[in-house]
Amino acid sequence: MSKFAFIFPGQSSQRKGMLLELYQESNTVRQTFTEASEILGYNIADICFNDDTGRLMDIAVSAPVILTAGVATYRHIHRHYSMKPMIAAGHSLGEYTALTCAGMLAFEQALPLVTYRSELAKRVMAEHSGVMSVIFKISESEVEGLCKQMRRSGAQVWISCYNSDQQVCVAGRERDVATLEKQAKRLGASYKRLDGNAPYHTPLMRDAVEELRGFLQGCTITTPRYPVVSNVSTQPYTEFSTIENLLLQLQHPVKWHHTIQYITKQNTDTFVELGSGQILTRLLGSTAPDVQAFSYETSVSRAGLPAPVRELEGAGV
Repeated sequence: MSKFAFIFPGQSSQRKGMLLELYQESNTVRQTFTEASEILGYNIADICFNDDTGRLMDIAVSAPVILTAGVATYRHIHRHYSMKPMIAAGHSLGEYTALTCAGMLAFEQALPLVTYRSELAKRVMAEHSGVMSVIFKISESEVEGLCKQMRRSGAQVWISCYNSDQQVCVAGRERDVATLEKQAKRLGASYKRLDGNAPYHTPLMRDAVEELRGFLQGCTITTPRYPVVSNVSTQPYTEFSTIENLLLQLQHPVKWHHTIQYITKQNTDTFVELGSGQILTRLLGSTAPDVQAFSYETSVSRAGLPAPVRELEGAGV
């Protein structure tokens, strides 16, 4: 029998049309979108399917949308299919989705929480001209070397996400990130600037830590239904470590491929990405090539899931 892990994507997984097929076929997904819309005061479905004004590029909007997409797909698979995760994790913002689905945070608390976190990040973006970029095709040690060399000269640029051995995100001051992109390209790298993304997981976010702490202390945090692995410690959360882990995550890099290594060592052999797209599913091809990895968003991707997942527990979705 397969042992399943649920994984949840973060920023940059949003796109126009996300979750449209599941929304059309599933009462559970539609009800989740309606619930989120009532909490937030704007129409989540309209933003997902008809965004012609660029609202999905606003991280204070895309963050609760991404969380809603993850919770909606989790509720769908949990309520209607024969499957239970052994463990879960989320990438960056996706960690909040993972904690919500595991029952540590209530949905009605998580939505304003990730909105507030994004508003803090937008302020940091404006104050420091902060940006984020993905660097491909050179090792993380080479990128780390470039960052350290530049910081010795006063630059503000850091690795913000360790996605795989050959892919990292860097973040910091825009002119410094631009210089690093050019230097990395000379070493054979390619890069993709993540438009509209903040310098999360870097020391630039330190000034926002205490404000986020105050918001988190107003949330009710409970024991998880199954383990959720922290991006920073790469160990499972407890209700006692949640606030400190999330504050560390705001200013320290996401150790994603280390997180995946921890999960695979728990004899987990099947990963299912819940939410929009296949970003994490594709990453698993390089970080854990021996496991099975599936996206859940579309009927085509769901068709590849192992048979026990595809067996409906009851009529109607």
